[in-house]
Amino acid sequence: MYKHNAKQLLLPHEFFMPFAGQLNPENRWCQLAAMIPWDIVEERYIEALGNLNTGQKAYSVRLALGTLIIQNKKNLSDRDTVDEITENPYLQYFIGLPGFIQERLFDPSLLVHFRKRLGKDIINELNELMFLEEQDSHNDDNEPPTERTGTIENDEEPSSEGRENKGNSILDATCVPVDIQYPTDSRLLNDAREALEEIIDVLHAPHVGEREKPRTYRQRARKQYLRFERKRKHSKREIRKTNGQQLR
Repeated sequence: MYKHNAKQLLLPHEFFMPFAGQLNPENRWCQLAAMIPWDIVEERYIEALGNLNTGQKAYSVRLALGTLIIQNKKNLSDRDTVDEITENPYLQYFIGLPGFIQERLFDPSLLVHFRKRLGKDIINELNELMFLEEQDSHNDDNEPPTERTGTIENDEEPSSEGRENKGNSILDATCVPVDIQYPTDSRLLNDAREALEEIIDVLHAPHVGEREKPRTYRQRARKQYLRFERKRKHSKREIRKTNGQQLR
């Protein structure tokens, strides 16, 4: 079940504070909250939810997306993100709360569901919308268009020093390539063995014909490692055996 609330946005001075004072509208989180098109993101979020009339009440898109933005900008873990939101009234305003709440809002495990429902398509569309909005805000609509004659006086190239910045590109850094190889003991031992074999070749090169080259059994070690690497799953016994082979 989901209730529309993206169009019910509060201004910073309307945010309830249990202590004296008001939120500063110039704060970066207040300004960022005004830049994000929450209503458009809510439409995409509802499409991802499916049936809105069944199940438990879902959290608002501003809370879900805002929490992920806070986590990404501050580079926090799931648990630290929830604690940071609990302690900061500006962050609570950013995720759409009407007032400051001292209790923990939700369990850190919910961030996993937020990331699943707000897929890369929604994030990419949000980045594009924010970039276009930022670009339009820098354009002066009242400035009359300049005439283009098609030629440049004095045959000089136009200088780039006077050009204005058209906006900032907001990139999503939550995704990484899937072809990254993470180091394991067997792979590190194989790399170390190949490095030692190269050192032996370099040191023995000046003494070719004078001294016999030490035996390294590199071909056998290479075959044993490749046979191990081709398997998708490895047992503890296979890992221990392969590590011993590479060490020897």
